[in-house]
Amino acid sequence: MSPFWQSKIWGLLHDPALKALHDNSGRGREGAWQSLACMEGWVSAKAKSFTQSSYSTQWLKHIGMCDLIASASDRAAIGRLPGKTAIDYNSEGLQIRHLLSGAPQTLKLGKWHDYLMNLGKNRADWLTEVETSLIPDSIRTCTDSRKVFWWLWRCYPEVLSKALDRDLNIPNEPCLPLLPAETRIPDASLWSHTSMTAALAGSLAGYYADPNDYPKKRARKNKDYYESRPHVASFTFTPVQELIKASRKMRDFWTGSWLLHYLSAKVCWEIAWKYGPDTFLYPCLYEQPLIDLWLLEAYPDFSEWIKLPSNSQLLTAGFPNVVVMILPDNGASQTTEKVKNPVKAAMQQAKQTLETEWMALGTQVLKDLQKEKEVWMPKLNSHTWDDWLKAQWQIYWTALPIGDIKTTLDHSPRKEEQYQNWQEQQNKFSRPKKDLLVQSESKFLKATYESALKEDWLDRHSTAKYKRRQPNLNVGSWWASIFDQTRFSLNAIKNARTWEIPTAFGPRSTVSGVGPVVHSGDDWITEGKTAKLWENQAGLFDGIEELNAVEVVKRGLYRILTNVLFPKSSANRDKALSPTQRIRLDLFYPDLSSGVAGWLRTNGEAIEDYGRICDRIQQHFSWTNNAANQSWGIPWIAANHPNLLNPRLLNAGWLMEDFCPQSNHQGQLLTKKDKQGKITEESKRLRDFIGQHFSAGNNPTDWYVLAAGDGDGMSSWLKGEPPEPYSQYLPDALKPKIEKLPDKLPKLLQDFIKEKKRMGPSTHSALSRALLDFSNQLVPYLTEQRYAGRLIYGGGDDVLAYTNLWEWDKWLWDIRQCFKGADDPKNEFISEGDYWRWNGDKLPDNLSERPLFTMGHKATISFGIVLAHHSVPMAIALENLWEAEDKAKKHKSPDGKQKDAVQVRILYGNGNILQATCKFDVFHQWQELIAIPDLDSAIFEQAATIWNQHPAPIYEAIEPWTNAFCSRREALKGDELMREEFQRLLIQFLQGLWQTTESGTECDRQINNWLKLAAFLIRNRDIKLGGERQ
Repeated sequence: MSPFWQSKIWGLLHDPALKALHDNSGRGREGAWQSLACMEGWVSAKAKSFTQSSYSTQWLKHIGMCDLIASASDRAAIGRLPGKTAIDYNSEGLQIRHLLSGAPQTLKLGKWHDYLMNLGKNRADWLTEVETSLIPDSIRTCTDSRKVFWWLWRCYPEVLSKALDRDLNIPNEPCLPLLPAETRIPDASLWSHTSMTAALAGSLAGYYADPNDYPKKRARKNKDYYESRPHVASFTFTPVQELIKASRKMRDFWTGSWLLHYLSAKVCWEIAWKYGPDTFLYPCLYEQPLIDLWLLEAYPDFSEWIKLPSNSQLLTAGFPNVVVMILPDNGASQTTEKVKNPVKAAMQQAKQTLETEWMALGTQVLKDLQKEKEVWMPKLNSHTWDDWLKAQWQIYWTALPIGDIKTTLDHSPRKEEQYQNWQEQQNKFSRPKKDLLVQSESKFLKATYESALKEDWLDRHSTAKYKRRQPNLNVGSWWASIFDQTRFSLNAIKNARTWEIPTAFGPRSTVSGVGPVVHSGDDWITEGKTAKLWENQAGLFDGIEELNAVEVVKRGLYRILTNVLFPKSSANRDKALSPTQRIRLDLFYPDLSSGVAGWLRTNGEAIEDYGRICDRIQQHFSWTNNAANQSWGIPWIAANHPNLLNPRLLNAGWLMEDFCPQSNHQGQLLTKKDKQGKITEESKRLRDFIGQHFSAGNNPTDWYVLAAGDGDGMSSWLKGEPPEPYSQYLPDALKPKIEKLPDKLPKLLQDFIKEKKRMGPSTHSALSRALLDFSNQLVPYLTEQRYAGRLIYGGGDDVLAYTNLWEWDKWLWDIRQCFKGADDPKNEFISEGDYWRWNGDKLPDNLSERPLFTMGHKATISFGIVLAHHSVPMAIALENLWEAEDKAKKHKSPDGKQKDAVQVRILYGNGNILQATCKFDVFHQWQELIAIPDLDSAIFEQAATIWNQHPAPIYEAIEPWTNAFCSRREALKGDELMREEFQRLLIQFLQGLWQTTESGTECDRQINNWLKLAAFLIRNRDIKLGGERQ
């Protein structure tokens, strides 16, 4: 048995799994860990006696600190309240509070509720029996403690949700994972708390490969062993050559995002396999598709509880390139002796995993390219391949201990002078903006300790006690500041970086200008020779571009994805590749023409015409068959119209990339001039044919749309700055109980709860886990099922998506509302307590039935949107996309409020750019304005022109200006209701934009640009079919 994994299992089950449903008679119990065979020989780290343990008593008590450190900041002094103040689940249910905003929501457990209410005094025993009996025999009898821990961490919550289904036919209760760890401050779930407690337990226990290295009974601290101290470690990697922003094709864009995601996931998996998935503070690994995939490979029998992720989930990027862990140091910080430090070992393992997996991907791509009869780049120059791939990554890491390593983890406030010195040392180490702890908290803690002593004495003969014996404060109270210092330390290391890239012999990449072109010649090959080599490699490459090794890996990755995700023969591989599921792993990204899906979704009557036109093009140009049958890469199309041909057929420019000119005489080779002539001739024929159906400038493939968004001020959330006072996170049921507290406790507590709530380890864990609801469930649903888009990257608060000309504004507003937990514009979700919960009949795929976490009403997000003409290179569109997002974040209203904004850029084919920026609330006003049916684009063009010539001089003049403008428009005179509606919404929009934009020239420019954008959308969304329809 491994004491490391045993300590983590105990940490995960140190509380009853259904603790929030217990009353006082069961709340103080521990979970079902004693029923597990792998826990043989373990004694609870909170036991009164350790005589039955073969391990050091001091070591076990040290591990016992994990619960207190995990809850120190999250619950603060509130966790020290007398047991009689605990809130029970009752006939009204149980109130929980939003993790960030404190918004209330009452959980009432459906059909579970009545059964629980009828249990009476038997509730604790029944819940305990349920928690134990639901662990299957295969896990209960398993002696592999790592496997047991993975099952408990990943599968146990799922099993508990279905606890009553087996014997009582009471259906799944999806809200159980939301039950709080502490009912008196119910803002974080029990599973987030116990997961963090497990991570800290393992870090306090230390990690040793040999179980005999753990301290046995009577081992002496600092002589026979050194106490392991938990560290917050942050690991990050960045590419020397940008993988995403420099993309030229949609395939490269998707691949770059997915590559970073995959490599980060691999790093997380390898560390998690060794130290546990709970180790990761960010990202949370729970229900992560790739992690679930690899977990099913490691433990196929887990398939009873874990569903194989869909291919859509597997191919949507979401892992960040910065990961944060809690790791043990095996006492290395407590001695000058040489100790094998798991912190350094884990960072080295992360580095090796990244580099090994990256080179393995390169090897697989190269092998795939060279498997044909005509070998790609025979006698490849290794300097242009291996050397450049090996130099791709810059890797940094840092780690800080949780608390000053020269001090103890906790200290009693009863020893006033020593306690003050201890506190000063913690403040000096963690460097919070304001020294902790506040006086009000210290006074309250002292009073609760004295009160607890009295309670324990009066209750000394009780067999079931719920006590708060621990008076000491611990380093967990400084968690938020320590976390912030780790972030600062990592940035300092990045800024001090020194790295070199290898010399690029010969020509450089024609795509990026970085790195040597891959070739099979000598180091000093000429540009002419490399051009000749690449000219003969048309197909995957266009015969003109010359790529370096990184770019070749990106271009060829889609061809090897099946073997990357499913390297071995298995039932999961067969299931993923089943032809009945229409899965094509290699074509799950959209083409830049796939935005046509938005036109078809919003204009259902056009679907038949679209199919007819595509059929005609395919019949007249047989060489388009491959393009025609490519996947759209749009889930809405795959689900609703899987047989529609690819919209690339409608765009002559992109379609001609697939044309390979052939000689009229078999075996005859074409000269370069002949090839160009045939391309020109075929291009004209194709354009003319398409022009019979869509006039120039009115083709649904003319524009592509990209979106990038990022939550505002997330670093301040992580530091714990935005949260409300503690009073906002207390349940209503606690308030009358506070008044009944003895002595001076009510007054002292009322003083304390006015203080701003701190972020603690469990709150951070809960935030990381909860963000998965937004990024892994809500954003994919809104992007790919509600609308006809494709999510490229969805991780944490970051969104990168491909959308379309017809839906981008509605999608954008829905995402923003979802991020804040505001009302759903489509009313498919109920918004309650800053959570979203599905309100429809049939639950969509990959969406949970329980309330889903959003960032809350105080949170904001900013977006950059690019509407690019099809002739604009994607690299330029992406450059503008990041700039637009940055400008949106820097947008400042006259009252000084930054962010919460969107910047939209139109990139015209002639090089002109229109930029329109505003706050999100104003964007919605503009959106309502352009949604008025039957409006002509000309009215917005006229408004822009007149405002440009004669703008309203002051805010008060906006209404009369608008009234005068509307009264003179012929287009509005025939419909009085439309005129009134247009006039009202135009006034609302102009006033909103005026109030939130810097006055003067900038305000006039933005008004002009938003009106021009409105005209552009109305004009270009109206696709008029030609040909037979004329």
